[in-house]
Amino acid sequence: MSIRKNFTMPEKIAKDLEYLAKKLNKKQSQVIQDLIEDKISEYTKVQKLEALEKISGMFTGMFPEHVNIQWIKANSDN
Repeated sequence: MSIRKNFTMPEKIAKDLEYLAKKLNKKQSQVIQDLIEDKISEYTKVQKLEALEKISGMFTGMFPEHVNIQWIKANSDN
């Protein structure tokens, strides 16, 4: 479904939009859609990275430094 929106913008921006649409061989609305999708994707990546950074240090200090996979295998009952 498409929704019609009317925007007011400075003349220079309108001319730049026309220029981009011609250069990209796209409709002006498609240029705007692409730019919005690119920006949303950028912000989404930043949010995911910030969330990852928050949990990255969560497990630090849970195990002593000498404990690793090899140590666990060597000291397991199996």
